Amino acid sequence: MFLKKMLLLIFIIGSSKVYGVSWIEGNKVIIQGLDKITARIETFEIFVGQSYKFGVLDIFVKRCVFSKPIDKPESLAFLKINDNSDRLSEVKFRGWMFASSPALSALQDSVYDISILACMNDDKFSNKSSSVNSFE
Repeated sequence: MFLKKMLLLIFIIGSSKVYGVSWIEGNKVIIQGLDKITARIETFEIFVGQSYKFGVLDIFVKRCVFSKPIDKPESLAFLKINDNSDRLSEVKFRGWMFASSPALSALQDSVYDISILACMNDDKFSNKSSSVNSFE
């Protein structure tokens, strides 16, 4: 009886171990937009902290993260999308979008569909210095 309880306890402790995914901060998001009226698909890149105008939409990227190469591939981006078709700017979307599940959290509008394709680091735009130049 004691052995059964110990095995059950070990099983419960072992199965409740949480495997967390550690994220890498990215500085560029690749987004795909569809204009349903003109049937135009456009793929564009937006750096974190910047916005892009697609039709009457203003897409602002607040943050993007992606998984490590050893984990299951996944990219996420926190976006704010405003509709500027009227005089008043209306927030159409604010939240996280997942590259692996576009239907889960993509902007689906009567005119536009927006989804992210990837988040990545662009070394040209990096704020961190990778080396120190010495003058001799």
